[in-house]
Amino acid sequence: MGIRSIEAGFRRSRPSGDLRGALAAALYALPALLLLGCAQNGASGPAAAPGGPSRGAPSPAAPGPLYSLFHRPLNVPEGSTELLRLHAKGVQIFRCETRSGALHWVYRLPDAELRDDAGVLAARHGANQTFEHVDGSHLVGEVLDHVPSPIDNALPWLLIKTRSFGKGTLTGVDYVERINTVGGMPPDSCDPAQTNQLLRIEFSADFVFLR
Repeated sequence: MGIRSIEAGFRRSRPSGDLRGALAAALYALPALLLLGCAQNGASGPAAAPGGPSRGAPSPAAPGPLYSLFHRPLNVPEGSTELLRLHAKGVQIFRCETRSGALHWVYRLPDAELRDDAGVLAARHGANQTFEHVDGSHLVGEVLDHVPSPIDNALPWLLIKTRSFGKGTLTGVDYVERINTVGGMPPDSCDPAQTNQLLRIEFSADFVFLR
């Protein structure tokens, strides 16, 4: 499945009739979920004081109970173990092109730096779901699975099947998860004056490397 069709599908998808049963269950569960949400909000820390540092982009959020009613987790193969987890910041690049008789921002490639918990640059993420570690080992991947992000207007979460090349940290990595996404989604359409222009949308995500 191509990443371009995935990103386009999430921009234009709508709930189907298959969700009617889940919607009914959600309505019965909603009072309890609202009480849970209120309790969690009350337990959170104080709001930032006026004049304090800005929050910038929203922080990644773990899927909550309501999200889990409608969306399954990524189909990570049983027995997979986490080798490495890196945080990415960069851009998703789109180009204004005609699709099905209308102009849309069409996904082209990502361009992101992946850093460890200490903020040290460890790898880069680029076209064709590639990952290149600073030690020279690298991965080429293909999207196997995807689910919506819990955050509105954020990139879907992905499971990527990979092949490793070279010797180093990424040797033997079989799968990569893209999770905890923030941003990265373009507007639904573009104007004729923008035809063939590129659009760079900032995003962040966590990438989990599995073997």
